[in-house]
Amino acid sequence: MFEVLKPGIQTTVQDAGRSGGQSKGVPPSGAQDLFSLRIGNLLVGNPDSGPILSRSKIGCAGLEIALGGLEMRAVGDHLISLTGADTFASIDRKPVIPWSTSLIRNNQVLSCGVSKKGARAYLAVHGGFDVPLYMGSRSTHLSGQFGGYFGRALRAGDNLKVGEATSDIGELLYRTYRKDLIPLYESPWEVRVITGPESHIFTESSLRIFYSYMWKQSQKADRTGMRYIGPKLDFCDGRPNYLIEDAGSDPSNIVIDPGAPIGTIQVPSGVEPIVLSVDSPTVGGFARIAVVISIDMSRVGQTRPFEKTHFKNISTKEALVHLKHQESIISEDNIIRSSQ
Repeated sequence: MFEVLKPGIQTTVQDAGRSGGQSKGVPPSGAQDLFSLRIGNLLVGNPDSGPILSRSKIGCAGLEIALGGLEMRAVGDHLISLTGADTFASIDRKPVIPWSTSLIRNNQVLSCGVSKKGARAYLAVHGGFDVPLYMGSRSTHLSGQFGGYFGRALRAGDNLKVGEATSDIGELLYRTYRKDLIPLYESPWEVRVITGPESHIFTESSLRIFYSYMWKQSQKADRTGMRYIGPKLDFCDGRPNYLIEDAGSDPSNIVIDPGAPIGTIQVPSGVEPIVLSVDSPTVGGFARIAVVISIDMSRVGQTRPFEKTHFKNISTKEALVHLKHQESIISEDNIIRSSQ
């Protein structure tokens, strides 16, 4: 178990997210940077969730630590790993090596500072954090107030249970992920996207602007949607009257919205594109200029307010190649065991 001494800016329990709820209006939630959480679980010997596209397995729940500031006391001995943004963490003031396993003993205190690069760190523990399942997942949906730890961010005084150990944690000590495979959290970010269903209703000049401009993430970005600041995008003229009657006079409105998967980029009124994130509504009603490929949602989740992003258009075939490559590096083959 862990006792929360300081909750940090926003710390929530997350796994890979819930599957099958979007048709019922329930977003998947889960880690915004699932790659980092998956590597953390791999390091400490927890089951893997598999790729974000399927969510066929939820894996073990970890903590998503936004910007840092978390402080917790261990009750019992636990094997942990910290991945994602580097929060310069320590255990009883002894530095913790990120992307590696560490042993925290009974009554020792884990303290996380504030990250300078990247927006979210992930704490995995052998056995996973044990909170009740809600629709098959332990992920927190903050605005819906369900899942995770009582449907909310952690607070001082909270006690987090840890699931049963499945291995000898001594055998999992001194494991580290290959340094050359650890992502670089640096601005400007390149976020790869595929063409959106309504990209054709934007003017050619607006499409060129969208793919060439360095967009700045707004401070209004959160787990529901990441908003980007930049020039206004224009729409083509001459919409049929029935579209105006049914959808309204705003040219960004669409009549039929078949759904908005995670990563959908909407541009309400042509102002400030919004990347729908893990807690977003399942429909939007606005023109979808592009969709972020699944693995690059980790990059979106690690972008800090006011950092710059370039959206790069790629094909669906290329997106699948990138997905297969990422799956190939989430492997025990890339875990190094040191002797000390």
